Amino acid sequence: MGCGEEEVILDEEVFAVILALTIIASSLGIALTWRASGEAFTAIGLLDESCKIGVYPRTVAVNQSLTLCIYIYNHMGKPAAYQVLYKVATGASQLPNATAPSPARPLGKWLGALNNDEEAKFLVSVKVPGGVELVGKNISIVFELWLFNTSTGSWMYSGRWTHLWVRVVK
Repeated sequence: MGCGEEEVILDEEVFAVILALTIIASSLGIALTWRASGEAFTAIGLLDESCKIGVYPRTVAVNQSLTLCIYIYNHMGKPAAYQVLYKVATGASQLPNATAPSPARPLGKWLGALNNDEEAKFLVSVKVPGGVELVGKNISIVFELWLFNTSTGSWMYSGRWTHLWVRVVK
């Protein structure tokens, strides 16, 4: 090998290193300046009657009211109108899922609006309907989160819910 060939290999190696550094610097520059705003989401949570994570009731009598606290959080990137429907599910088949709300009849609702990155906590009183046929059975108090769709002018189920299982007693 002559001297000239060694210089060409060295030049190619230097060129490869410079190219790699340029690609890394460009990628880093794009990553630092082009930040996504994050994923839009909304949340619902269940708290005790003191609006804290704590001791939840385990039993309820027929026609007794349970007081619970609901937590809502808006991270949609814009203000949003919310509706929380509360229902009683008498079995697992009546629980909502990510695509469909519970088929149970609503017992009440809360309406409100939140700005982006705003939260709300509010007390709800849910009276457990029914008769002696529920005594000794487990039921679920369900809270579904709905959003107002300004494009259609109607309420849309968000796919978010929370629930509490309780045993019905006399």
